[in-house]
Amino acid sequence: MPPALLPFNMLDGLQKAGIDLAKVAVRAGLAPGDLKKPLTPEQADRVFVVIYETVDNPAAGLALGLQPMRAELFGVVGFSAMTSPDFGAALARIARYNALVSACQIDIVSDADACEVRIRYDGPPRPYGRSRLDIQMGTLLTFGRMFTEQAIVPLRVMLTELPPYHAHYAKAFGCEALFDQPHDAIVFRRADLDLPLVSANPHVAALFDNAAERDLRAHGAAGGRTAGAVREILREQLRGDAPDIEGVATALSLSARTLQRRLAEEGVRFTRLLDEARMEMAQRYLSAGRASLTEIAYLLGFSEPNSFFRSFKRWTGKTPADFRQERGH
Repeated sequence: MPPALLPFNMLDGLQKAGIDLAKVAVRAGLAPGDLKKPLTPEQADRVFVVIYETVDNPAAGLALGLQPMRAELFGVVGFSAMTSPDFGAALARIARYNALVSACQIDIVSDADACEVRIRYDGPPRPYGRSRLDIQMGTLLTFGRMFTEQAIVPLRVMLTELPPYHAHYAKAFGCEALFDQPHDAIVFRRADLDLPLVSANPHVAALFDNAAERDLRAHGAAGGRTAGAVREILREQLRGDAPDIEGVATALSLSARTLQRRLAEEGVRFTRLLDEARMEMAQRYLSAGRASLTEIAYLLGFSEPNSFFRSFKRWTGKTPADFRQERGH
């Protein structure tokens, strides 16, 4: 993956909490000024490990994510989001451009009543992994409250595990906290997405969107290019057969071993990309309302419908029938 900046608001919060960032940098093998420059994934990993060890509090990510933000410390992603017309549009921009500032990936799944903002990190397990997700969830809520000037309270937060400090979540977010869930997510009311942002500015938003899209293209050119190509081919091949890595590699004029190596360098697995493509196509088919559930299972390359039903429940927490019914089909 290409170099990326550390979130300046996070660094500001750590400094306010009494963390000596110059010492953090030195312990991570960097010069103090390097923390405000783009870091490679390896450098960022060293920094996060040192921060985690220095703070010595596994629940600290909750406080960091929910601290007040300083808009002047935003980069292009933050400015693009804050100039959006409403909270929903801001979340969509954050999800699209988040790769520029974080190794976490954000997916938004909405229905008539709620919007799940799912956060995942597909890299190798790290000691600070849970804190990284806590910061991301808290930051999304803090952003919404700050720029809508409304006391947004999530419907619930969902975690894939039960951290030792699990009792802190309900108090921190002011809502129900569920554990051992299929996804890490913060869930907002659908009505919250329509709340206007006090900082909305369509003309300025267009400028930041252009800058963010340019940076995203450069980011993709430096890293993630193979994964993007695999996603495109999987969408094309999901027409009744179960794609495999050999077939995708052939379509890219690569050997399966080379394709596996390149995906590993980008921090993704073929099985995850296939899972994502199936989930995306399943939601498209179900929302269209034309194909039967059995037909959709066949189109997605499942050997029998029950395998599709189990996978869809794992992806979304809902059955295909419930998902389709919520969309009026």
